[in-house]
Amino acid sequence: MEAGGNILVVDDNKSLRMVVSKMLSRLGYEVSSSDSGENGLSIFLKNKFDIVLSDYEMPGMDGVALACSIKKSSPRTRVVIMTGAGKESVFSRMSTAVDDVISKPFTLAEIDATIQNLSGKALCA
Repeated sequence: MEAGGNILVVDDNKSLRMVVSKMLSRLGYEVSSSDSGENGLSIFLKNKFDIVLSDYEMPGMDGVALACSIKKSSPRTRVVIMTGAGKESVFSRMSTAVDDVISKPFTLAEIDATIQNLSGKALCA
């Protein structure tokens, strides 16, 4: 995805949500954010996003449930789960709704590489 793509960041941790949003804005993306899975889904359904970055563990709707809901209405939208729990725990209950997993803490370069990688897949899908 070229800089300027639309990304939704969903995380119940305000500090992390703000840092990730700022990082992505500096890379040239249009960024929206939400503090919960339910809120994130509501924002997603009202707007168009190329990629959604979601925390794995959140109260209420978690990242995998959010990914499944997103894919029902927009199968081509890429969903990345951010987790401190380790990739294995996400992959163990993951469905095809999740396109990639990134472990916390991550660097600006790691998150940019993940987005660029998924963008390439989106173009070939």
